[in-house]
Amino acid sequence: MANLPERHQALLRWVEAAGGRLHPSVEIYHDPVTGGSFRVQDASSLKADDEIVSLPLSCSLSYLNAIAGHPSLSARDLPSSFHAPPQNGHLPASFLENVPPHVIGRFFLMQEYLKREASAWWPYMRTLPPPEHMTSLLPVAWPADDVEFLRGTNAYVAVQEIKALLKKEYKQAMRHLEKEEEGEYTRPLYYWAYAIFTTRSFRPSRIFPAQLSLPGNCKIDDFSVLLPLFDIGNHSPLAQIQWRTSTMKDKEGGVRVTSAMRTMQPYEAGQQVYNNYGMKTNAELLLGYGFVIPETQDFHNDYVHVKTKAGPEDLTASHIVALRPMSHPSTVVGQAKLLGPDSNSSCLPCFSHFQDSLVAALYETIARQMGDAGGVSLADVLQGRIPPQLLEEIIDALGTKCSIDLEEIEAHDPPYEAANRNQELALLYRNQCKRVLDQALATLSNVGS
Repeated sequence: MANLPERHQALLRWVEAAGGRLHPSVEIYHDPVTGGSFRVQDASSLKADDEIVSLPLSCSLSYLNAIAGHPSLSARDLPSSFHAPPQNGHLPASFLENVPPHVIGRFFLMQEYLKREASAWWPYMRTLPPPEHMTSLLPVAWPADDVEFLRGTNAYVAVQEIKALLKKEYKQAMRHLEKEEEGEYTRPLYYWAYAIFTTRSFRPSRIFPAQLSLPGNCKIDDFSVLLPLFDIGNHSPLAQIQWRTSTMKDKEGGVRVTSAMRTMQPYEAGQQVYNNYGMKTNAELLLGYGFVIPETQDFHNDYVHVKTKAGPEDLTASHIVALRPMSHPSTVVGQAKLLGPDSNSSCLPCFSHFQDSLVAALYETIARQMGDAGGVSLADVLQGRIPPQLLEEIIDALGTKCSIDLEEIEAHDPPYEAANRNQELALLYRNQCKRVLDQALATLSNVGS
């Protein structure tokens, strides 16, 4: 069996044969930490605006491939660049008509994986972590003993909610498959497809041309898309990149769509070339990609997500508390999530670790309860130019919430040491959550000084 470097080289040849490319100064580098990554070759360099990688969308894999060319669906207007299944190779029409697009994409990935060498995407499939290695990909796929190391954190709650959602999605989707197909599309394989899309996919609105016609009520970001070769690039929130999509006629008169990723910063020989997944906290990276970024003097990614309303543990709909003040140069992700770019630069010290939207939300709620007319600016609230009693209530509410969250984590501290990578990762995450809350509480306790 070919090793991973050999499989990556076969993938690169497959992409190049389809019209894609990897910059000649960039190589796929392998080491025990990253597995595979992009790196500038020795005696080479990259300039700003150099194209790192390009890929014709005929190599992409998503919901669109599952419906492309289907005789009874309104998918005939899709560009010819979207590879369609062979005749009689589509999932059942009732399945495609009744199952959400993002779930269809996962089942299509399962279908292609089950085809093995017969799949048009086999050179890509061979580079993916196989289903039997799924327990090391994401917390949602971890064994129960490993997930227990997250208990008490908001990540633990999110894992339980994701598991429940996946179980529901799978059960509903299976109702629309033929009886003879049910045995192949197992729940563990569905979890694997979820993990692959979650850790490696991209938003279609970032890649596909704006004029792309979608069937029915499907919106452009109702699903995600896998981009072979692109997904080798690792994440850095400091990486400066740009995406570009081009459309042209091919030799046969069809439309060829190509997506490219360019670096907006230079790289020297031996440096890893990064992608940027967006401004995501360690909680989001842990749940969505299975890793966290360690704290350094120049950068930290440690935040605790706080909700002001009851509901599902949607981290994107929550507010954050930071390990270091929001105005600190290392609080890059926190600053990107502020309502105003300079909100926390001149705020009261007691608010310095809190996202401005959290303070604003508490102000609105408490002011309403106290019958205060409000009408003050965000800057007024953050700088304490509000009635003293109202300010005190906001500070108390922040302190109470942080204390409750910290007590919840401490109450579920694991009774034994970490025994594997998953548990070590969970322990690192929960300890950083405690540090974030300790710092926030220390700041709040000094409000009178």
